[in-house]
Amino acid sequence: MAKDIVIWPEKVLNAPARPVTEFGEPLDALLKDMDEAVRAAEGVGIAANQIGVPLRVALVARGDGTFFEIINPQILEKSEKVTLREGCLSVPEEWEQVERYKRVKVRYQDRAQQWHEVEAEGQLAHIFQHEIDHLDGTVYVMHLSSLKRGLIRERMEKLKRLLKQRARNAEGSAAG
Repeated sequence: MAKDIVIWPEKVLNAPARPVTEFGEPLDALLKDMDEAVRAAEGVGIAANQIGVPLRVALVARGDGTFFEIINPQILEKSEKVTLREGCLSVPEEWEQVERYKRVKVRYQDRAQQWHEVEAEGQLAHIFQHEIDHLDGTVYVMHLSSLKRGLIRERMEKLKRLLKQRARNAEGSAAG
């Protein structure tokens, strides 16, 4: 079963993730958990902290249904500002205009510790920026006005209360 997606403003989403220093089985298991979670949510990317793990690991969708596994990523270059409609698995059912860059150059490691550089543009560049922001402790709503962010925060807190109540009701039904 896929891991639950953490809902903003949980602390794990608002703090920078730690660099990955241990590769191998624990990292492979994390990548598998992340893949299951993003596919179950029908997302185009996910950061490890979105399933509660504060490590610099993310998945970024390619156009063919596969994902870049990016570990310890950095944006090296960015160019041509653009405003895009953005949403997030950790901020469900919310969409806002966010300023990003049309092109980026990203450096990252793979699960075998090898370094790669990729130049991306359009939607792929957008997803890279969004996921690397997560790893830096920045959810896209932090790019919005404090008024919009406050309204979204209220809706997310209400959603989290509703989900907790549903979980309690389900436990009660299972016990009865």
